[in-house]
Amino acid sequence: MNQYTDKSFQGFFTNADDIRHTMIKLLGDVTGQEIIEPCFGEGAFIKDLIGQPKNIDAIDIDEAHFTNKLSVDNCNYYHLDYLDYFINPENRQLTLPETKYDSTICNPPYGLKFSKEYRKLIKKVLPDVYARESYGLFFYLTLKQLKENGRYVFIMPDTFFTSRNLGYLRKYIVDCAQPTHILQFKSKRFGSVNFGYGNLCIIAGTKKAISPDTKTNWIDAVSSNSNLLDLLKEDDTTVNGQYFIDNADDAWISPKISNTVTFSREVVNLGDIAECKTGIYTGDNTQFCGYNEENPPKRTNGHPVDWNFVVHSPSGEEKKSGIKKEKAYVPFIRGGHRNVFEKTNNCIRWDIDAINFYDTDKKARLQNKDFYFKTGLAVPMVTSGKISASEIKNSIFDQGVVGIFACDDNYHNFLLLYLNDSFAYKLKALIAPGANNSANYLKKMKVPKLTNLELDEATTLVNLAKDIGWDKTKEMRANYIASVI
Repeated sequence: MNQYTDKSFQGFFTNADDIRHTMIKLLGDVTGQEIIEPCFGEGAFIKDLIGQPKNIDAIDIDEAHFTNKLSVDNCNYYHLDYLDYFINPENRQLTLPETKYDSTICNPPYGLKFSKEYRKLIKKVLPDVYARESYGLFFYLTLKQLKENGRYVFIMPDTFFTSRNLGYLRKYIVDCAQPTHILQFKSKRFGSVNFGYGNLCIIAGTKKAISPDTKTNWIDAVSSNSNLLDLLKEDDTTVNGQYFIDNADDAWISPKISNTVTFSREVVNLGDIAECKTGIYTGDNTQFCGYNEENPPKRTNGHPVDWNFVVHSPSGEEKKSGIKKEKAYVPFIRGGHRNVFEKTNNCIRWDIDAINFYDTDKKARLQNKDFYFKTGLAVPMVTSGKISASEIKNSIFDQGVVGIFACDDNYHNFLLLYLNDSFAYKLKALIAPGANNSANYLKKMKVPKLTNLELDEATTLVNLAKDIGWDKTKEMRANYIASVI
């Protein structure tokens, strides 16, 4: 089986001295230890360890790393595919020692491109893992080779802090890999290499379960240019084990971010007071999506339509079953940021034939149909450094939009103000910094519980904004949000 669709192996030499020395420092004195390095590369770590280990088993898939073997005492080299060694044991041409190791230090490959067939095999062998991300697999499999209370130090993208797909890794860390240190930083510290990941982290710890009273030194150096070794000495920010345990299902957020958000009152999740739904995908936007031919959007996707033919107020039956014409269009909210009260200049076919296509085509997704044409808010799915919301009325919305529909109509205007405030972006960053605004992320945002009087104030403010302009109410809106959180 050809497991890789890209043979570059996504391996990068850890040639940033500050990172390398920080990781070696965190590993500590390895005198007398059995060590495993599952992708040793050019030997950045194993040639500079502190102390004299008893034995090092150094493994790598890339033949180029065996041309000139490193001169490291007590080191055994194994040219093999570490992942495939466990996924396809019947294909082993070399056998690793049956050793339980004292420690490991590793810079695993990020973003290996596995074939679809190989991902299926990974899931068959390791049903609990996420088969698309290689660094998590290296971490998971390598820690399983450690003794209880063995030491580990890894450098990898920090996406596992927040990714839903990598929730298994957070749970595994809670159960088996108590971290003593976490250091987050920009990937540019590696120099000119472009990883495709914004932030990296060093995570170091011990192979044992996290207990509620353990302390982890979490250093957020994402905005810092200081030397990591210096920060390790100076920054004593800690996070309790209970935090990791309680939030493994959702996300782990650095204390530098989480400590900036506080409420003065009781809160609920957005998903408790509003439905958060993703919209339609036609399966063929060129055929079914249109735009106002006299006032086209900045980015057109579809075909021009005479706006006089767009039905702005379909009947109840037409909303449900379609309009009885050969071709009929209704207003359509596309993804991307919009002005708060902006009228859309996009439309979508909503005749009976079109709806039948959406319902039967393999590519199309006629999802959350009961929420089409309802009054709500449109939040663009794709992140661009902020979160925003605009009104939806008598329209269909597409899959690039999360529709927010307040269960209590009185909350509609408040949510319009709230989701356009900078505070909302901080809240969303607590759940998934940098990730898109998916419905599952947004529904976890905290929202203050308001009195009827406070909700009425929101309605008054929104009505004023409609009269005099959204921008002219900026200070009033900011003061209102500050008063209710």
